Amino acid sequence: MYFSKNDKKVIKFYCNINEYENEEMLLKWKDGSQIKAKFDTCFDDDNGLDVDDKNYEDFTTFAFAVVEKKGNPPVSITKDSYFCINYKNFPEEIIVNGRKIN
Repeated sequence: MYFSKNDKKVIKFYCNINEYENEEMLLKWKDGSQIKAKFDTCFDDDNGLDVDDKNYEDFTTFAFAVVEKKGNPPVSITKDSYFCINYKNFPEEIIVNGRKIN
């Protein structure tokens, strides 16, 4: 997988994700909102612009299944209870079994 300059804050999480594949994770944002979730997959993503556009960005996106939500985290949750994070809305903390992993 290719990492862009935007992915610097997600690389540590990506490199360790397989260790936590079946674990519930608590994702916490600065505003106090939280989502308890299970990791589903990750994929290369972009901002929808043409590759030749000077504002084009590519990045890694992580998809999760929601277990429980508190507050208003900066994500869109689908009807089937999935959401994605990337460098733009990456949580301040990701905790698994009481241990911060990011």
